[in-house]
Formats: sequence, C-alpha cells, structure tokens
Amino acid sequence: MYCFPYPRDADVESIRVPLVARTKYSIKGQTNFSDFFKRAFDAEMLRIKIDTYDRQESTSLSASRLLASTIQSWLFFGVASEALGRDIRHEEFAGAGPDEPHLSIDLRIPIWYWRELEARWNDLDASLTAAEFEAKRAQLIKIYESAQMLVISMDILANELEDDKLAQILLSIHMLLYLVADVLDSEKLKVTQTSTTSASTKLLKRRMIKNGWCEKRLNFVHASPIFYPAFYFLSSLKPSRIDAEDHSSCNRERCLITSKLSKPLHRADECLCEDVVVPVDRVNTIVASGGIPLVRITRSELGKTELEVLPYTPSSRFIAISHVWADQQFGSAQNCLPKCQVGYLEEVLSSVPTSMDHWGWREWIAHWRSSHPGEIAPPSRAYEYFWLDSFCIPQAGEYANLRSKAIESMNFIYAAASHTFVFDKGLQALDAGRRPASLAHGGRPTYHSPQDENLLDVVAYIYASNWMGRAWTLQEGILSGRLVFPFHGSLAYLKLLRPQHDEGGFGDFWDYLVTRIPKDWRRSARDLLPRRSKPKIEVSKSLRDESEPFRESVRHQLFTHMKKSLHVEEYRDYARTPTDRAARFVEAHTLLQSRTTTQAEDIPLILMNMSCMNANAVSQNKTINARMKQLFYGLESLPTELLFSDCARPGSCTVDAWIPCEITPESFGGTHTLKLGSAGFTFETRKGAQALKFYLLSSAHRSNRFRLLLPHQKDAKSLKYNVEALQSPNDEQPAAHTSVWCIVVDDESPERGARFVVNRVVGNNYFLHFDCPLRLTEIDDSKSPSDAQQDPKQECGAVSLNGNFIIERSYEPQDLSLSRPQNPEQYSDRLEVIGQAISGIIRLGERYLMTAIWGDEKSMPSLFYIPYGLYCFKRRQWVQRALNGFVHRAWMATYQPDWDPKGPWKWFWKLSNWEPPIPFRTLMKWWCSFCFFIGFQAGTWPEVAVVTLYWLPLFPTQELVNMYLTAMFSKTVLSFFF
Repeated sequence: MYCFPYPRDADVESIRVPLVARTKYSIKGQTNFSDFFKRAFDAEMLRIKIDTYDRQESTSLSASRLLASTIQSWLFFGVASEALGRDIRHEEFAGAGPDEPHLSIDLRIPIWYWRELEARWNDLDASLTAAEFEAKRAQLIKIYESAQMLVISMDILANELEDDKLAQILLSIHMLLYLVADVLDSEKLKVTQTSTTSASTKLLKRRMIKNGWCEKRLNFVHASPIFYPAFYFLSSLKPSRIDAEDHSSCNRERCLITSKLSKPLHRADECLCEDVVVPVDRVNTIVASGGIPLVRITRSELGKTELEVLPYTPSSRFIAISHVWADQQFGSAQNCLPKCQVGYLEEVLSSVPTSMDHWGWREWIAHWRSSHPGEIAPPSRAYEYFWLDSFCIPQAGEYANLRSKAIESMNFIYAAASHTFVFDKGLQALDAGRRPASLAHGGRPTYHSPQDENLLDVVAYIYASNWMGRAWTLQEGILSGRLVFPFHGSLAYLKLLRPQHDEGGFGDFWDYLVTRIPKDWRRSARDLLPRRSKPKIEVSKSLRDESEPFRESVRHQLFTHMKKSLHVEEYRDYARTPTDRAARFVEAHTLLQSRTTTQAEDIPLILMNMSCMNANAVSQNKTINARMKQLFYGLESLPTELLFSDCARPGSCTVDAWIPCEITPESFGGTHTLKLGSAGFTFETRKGAQALKFYLLSSAHRSNRFRLLLPHQKDAKSLKYNVEALQSPNDEQPAAHTSVWCIVVDDESPERGARFVVNRVVGNNYFLHFDCPLRLTEIDDSKSPSDAQQDPKQECGAVSLNGNFIIERSYEPQDLSLSRPQNPEQYSDRLEVIGQAISGIIRLGERYLMTAIWGDEKSMPSLFYIPYGLYCFKRRQWVQRALNGFVHRAWMATYQPDWDPKGPWKWFWKLSNWEPPIPFRTLMKWWCSFCFFIGFQAGTWPEVAVVTLYWLPLFPTQELVNMYLTAMFSKTVLSFFF
C-alpha cells in the first residue's frame, strides 16, 4: 500500500526509482543538515573512481552516478530521517519490483512512512509545549526549505546529463517533500510545482506521450503548473481514445489529428435503423429571422420518431449539446442522425433532474420527502428541448450564409442554456459506479452520480478527454453555467464532483470555526490547561482514506486545475476597462495553447468572446487576418511578448505585419505592454522594471543570420550575439536597400528580440514597421574560436537609440468592448434591490388608496387581509418576473451584430456596469451579515427571515448555515454575561 493514489484498473506500471544510495544517513551527531553532503560526496567519489578504473566508464556517466547516489542519500533518505526523527535503513523503503533483480523504491511512497510520520508529529503536538513544538517544527521547516531549493537547482542541472534514473530520483524527492509539507501543515511552506525547465517534469511528459497523450495538449503544464503527485497521477493514465486516433506524430505547436465532417455511426455495429431528419425548412426560417431553433423529440400517431423545431423565447428552458465530432456520434453533415442515436440522446436527456433554480412548490415539497435507500425519483423530463449543431445549424452548401449566421449565435446558445451536456465517447464508456444523489444537500435522490471512491478517476479522465483538448469547447465550458458529463450509468455534474460527505454540515462548521482561530492562540490556550487534560485540537479528516491518504487531496488539485482550465469562475466577473479585457485575453490565450481546432479562423472569435468583446460584430470577416486585426486593435493593451513569438504572420515590413495569425506558444510576464494610441502602438514598461532596449543597426542589409555587436553597457564590456531571424524574408514585399533597420532586445532569458524597419522619424518619435522576431545567443570569442572566424561581412554593429518607439497602425479601431455577465442570473444582486424598491413604492401607493377608501387601516374588514396577503406574496413575484424578462431582453440584445453600448439600452448598461470602490456584491453581503446578526441578537425574527430569503438566491448556502450556527453560539455565550 502506498501514500499517493494511482488510477484504478490502470495497465500502466508505476515508476520504480532505482536504489543507488550507498551512504547511510544518520541524524545522530549531525550538527548541520548540509554537513552530510560533503561526507556522502567524498565517499561516492572514491567508489566512482574505483568503478571507473575497473570498468572504464565514461566521465559523464560517472558524474551522473555520483550525483544520483549523493542526492538520494542526502535529500531523500536525509529528509525522510530528519522528519521521522530516526535513522531510516534503505531497505525499509526499497523492494524488488516485478521482473527487476535490483532494489527500487515505488514513487508513490510506502504507506507505513506516512502513518509513522503523522503519528510522531501528533504525539509531539500533544506532549510538548507550544514553544517546544514550534522549535521542532521550525528546525524541520529549515531542512525542508533547504532541500527544496537544492532539488529545484539539481532538477535544472539534470537536463544536461539526460539521465532518466537521476530524473526519477529527483521526482521521488519532490513527492517526499510534498508528503512532509502536508504533515507539517504550515501555511508558509511553498510546495514545488511542475516546471517546463525541470528534468522531473520532462520525464513525466515523455511518459504521458508514451501513454497516448497529445504533446500539444501537454502545454497546460506551461500555462498552469500543477503539484507533482497530481501530475504523476495524470501521467499514469491512458486517455480514452477511439481506435483510429494516434497522437504519436503530434508536436508542441500542432496536433495532427483532424476531425472532419463524417457520417455518424450507429450505437451497435449490427444496427441498421433509419435516419431521423430534422425539418430543415423550419430551421432555415428561424435562423433567417434571427432566432435560435430548438428541437424536441416526439412520436407520431404510428409511433415513428420525429423532430419538432420551435424558436427560442426568453422563457425557454433547454439543454445545449457539446460533443466531439471525431467520435462520430452526433456530428452529421446532412442534418440527420440514426434513430438509435436519437433514442440514446432522448434517454439521457429525460433522466436530467430539474435544476434547483427552476424548482416550484412541488419540487421543494418532494425535496423533503423521504425515499427508500437506493431509489431515485422518476425521470423529470423537465428539459424536453435541446440544441444540437447537427440539427440546428444548416449544413447544406446552398445555405452557407444561414450556416454562418447560426454559428454566430453559438456563444448566446451556450450562455442561455439551462445545462450543457458533454458527450465524449471515451467518457461515456467509463464505468465509474453509481450512487443515488441529489442536487441539494440532504435532499431526495433525483439522479445517479459516480461513486465517491471513483471521483478522482472521473476528474482525471474528464481532464484527459478529447473534449478538453478542443478550442471551441473552452468557450462552451466558460459560457455554460452547468456542465454535465454522461458516464456509463451515471451523470457527473462538474460543480458536484466532490465526495458525498463533503457537502457541509456541523463538521464543516467546526472546521470553519476552528480554522478561524490563529494557531498560536490555540496552542497558548492549551498550555494554560493541566498537563494531562490538554485537548487535541484537530480539523476533521473525514475525507482522508487511510489506505490512500492523498487521494482526496489529489482529486481536489485536479478538480481545481480543471475548473481553472475551463476558466469558469473568473469569467463571472465584469471586465469594465481595457486592462481587464487585456487580462482576460492573456488568460484565454494561455489556455488555448493546449487546445486545437480544425478551423483557424475560429480562434479570434473564441478569443473575443473570452475577452469580453463583441465577436458578433466582426464575424462577417471571413479571413483570419482580418479577424485578428480587429481583435488586437479592439484590445488596446497587449503583451509585448507577441512580437518575440515564432508564429505565422500576414507579412513583413508593412503596417500590421506584427499581428499573429495563430495562437503563439508564449508566456506573458506583463512587464512590457503595447498601448494603442492615436499614432499607433507604443511601448510601455511596468513601474520599477527595466525598459526594453532599442538599437539602430549599422548595416542596411537584411540577413537571416548575422553577428551582432552591441555597444558598451555601464561598467560592462561590449556584448556579442549570434542572431537568427525566425522568419524568412517575404519575397513578395522585399524591403528597400536603403532601409534603416532597428532591433529591440529583451534581456530576460532566453534572450530574444524583434527587428523593425524605421518607416519615418518625427522629432523624437520613431515610427516602425515589423519585420520578424529574433533569437540571440551570446558568444564569447575566447571560448568559441570558431565563432571568431565568422565572415566579417556578416558582422553588424549597433547604436543605442533613445526616444519614443511607435508601431504604426493602419486604421481607426472599432469599439468592441462589451462588459456583460455570464448569464442573466448574475444581475440578481442588483435586481433584488431594484425589485424591493419597486415593491416598496407600489406598497406606499396601496396604503394611500386603502386610507382613502376606508379612512383607517383598522376599519378594514378582516376577510380583506386574506386575499391581500396572497396578493402581496404574488406582487413580489410579478415584479421580479417582469424585471427578469426585461433584463433577459437587454442581455440578448448584446449578442446581436449591430449591438451598440450607446444605443437604446445605454442607461441600463451604465447602471449594470457601474461598480462602487468596494464591489456591489461584497457590500450587499456585508450589509446582509450585519442585519442578520443584529436581528438574531435582538430577536427580531422577521428581519432574520427577510435576510435569509434575500441571501439564498445570491450567496452560498453553506455560508448562511455558518452564520446561523455562529449567531446561535454567540447568543448562547452572551446569555451567560448579560
């Protein structure tokens, strides 16, 4: 048994680290953790010299063996011994693997070590005083941080040795340090994450490619680092692929698997059922009128399966279908699907329980009704309508214009859908078990979810699925409020992929209450108690499985990482300024680096939608160059790293030649930016950072390779570089022989730059046209005599330039800024306030009329209060419904190509986008909490009820439960004093 989890039913063997350490680590007499290194190094050097002399091994192999043995003795067994407080024999960790004659260590770490380690530190926590315990922990933290810094440095150095055994040893140290950090439970400890420059990460990436992962898909490591235990779990997983899919030829820049329009397959090979055709004329009519067609499966009088098409209305509740075309399930070029596929789709959709947002009195009453264990409520059939691209987008060539118009509405479709169902063939075949579950905690079971013990595998397989690797699905995941993944016999709601007992309750409240008390205070309070009566304060560990203690921790890491990859939560906030939109663009661009699409012209539309820009206004431009130009001009603020990226561009030495035509494999630091002004894009540097350096080249010759001599720097000698232009000169638009060239150099490693042609100079302003990105390699003539003999004609000098550098622009940019929420429900905080204000005004008018009719409220008949009370209840619903309809109409208007922020809805968008210095939602939460506690302590229960009703649709329910329990606890405590 081991500490770290492994995929269930995996046919991939676990990594076993060779035992090469030969020097025993002893904590006795060890004055300093670093002192052991010299002793181990000297001992290994002596052994290596003897082995090298006897076997005549190479120097590089000897160096690798020396480093591997010393590091394992010192950083693995040394840290393990220091944390455990005793000397650990090598044989305690090592064992013989299958078909292995030599001893090795399983990378997952034996379970006995974690149990003994946790027991030791729990005993120390219970037996020592607070000061003594903190001294012990500080000593181990010092060793931990020292080992962490050393292993990170060694991990980078190991790239030059190219030794897998050394990389495995370094990876095992990362895993051990993660375990030690968990037991120390220190918030100040930084746990190492994956890095593209480390040998450990590269080792796991090679393992993933061998197991069938696409190399381009692995760019997520570069975009979003992950902890090593979670990354190791992913590397041990074979993604569910169709048989014809082979990613062995893919590279970091491109996935070579294409998914073309193809004929859908039947559910079974022997099936010969007929096709079910959607009424294409009805679909075309709705699309031509600017509407959204929705489909419902019906039966004719003869029992024949038919499809009914209706237009979308603001009151429509429907499910959007997201699928992978390569699976050949629901993708069709003829607006039809086999009857068996339609029947399967109907079966899955009919089992979807009604969302809590759409519950009425009947659903809430059923929510509290008891049911027999293992039983679930009958199928709700609450969502009869659905949207599927094969049915709702005209596919025939003669309807190309209607097809483009329907595609333009896809962002609205996924944003307006009640649910988005993700059909991936690999996930549908995965049996993750099933258990009755409810959308509400403690409610009546309404569907089957995967078993708790399989949730880690479920999250990992979703993360590794083909659906997660497509570009369009990133936008669909962002816009969709509720993602649902059908598995074999169960449904996995993205927001509910957590264990059943991880859904609130008193245990969670106790954790919430305990963790709010500083640790120093808790320990000081314990020291004041008698020695034998010290209570052991420990946060509940109900989620921790003793057989695999880190399974839940790894699940939580992968789940958080997956949600970040979908960018779900961040997109809920408004993007009101160019800086906000630029930050969204950087995030979206980074996420798209690991995703693919067969239509390159779709990339700018996805980036616009994710950057809070009106993509519908530019979708009529068919070429990717035109769309990219409008995207970058509409952003107004861009990362300068775009100039240094090796990617396709529209040309060179012309206006707008710098604009990329594809996703660039680049990481954006945010130090330097391009700001759009009246003259063009200017270079700006973040305050406190060093500005980019510009140089005027002495040669007018345009060369792809040359030697660059930069002028003297302050207190430094001149620098020499071998320069390579990453793009060949454009033969169609050659630069003039008299052109004046300049370059910009980024000193950060790796050193790179870009070359420009100076179009004109006005005063201190240099107007530039982009040529190509450059890669600079610093050279030293004393160490590289071959470089010194380079042809002197290829050598080019440079003169430092000072001034304002402007990349000229071609036209007046179009305002594409659009700040809207993910869906209309996110206006609910403002709508509640506005609705209450309107209801209050109506109530004042009613009181005036009642006073005018009866003269005094006390003289009104008693029977009048019964219908009036019902009316007051419905009045609030009517006002709220009218406001919701109004907001939905205004929200739908933003998806029209001709939408204008200064149009008819100008005043509404000013109100909805206005935000006080402290966010409106935060202010409302503070005010609600204040009124709740005042009302609870004062015993004004109507006020408490009003706050509760206001809180439920806006803020997390668990926070409300915590507020109730905290208020009751504080009221009880205060009753003893007052």
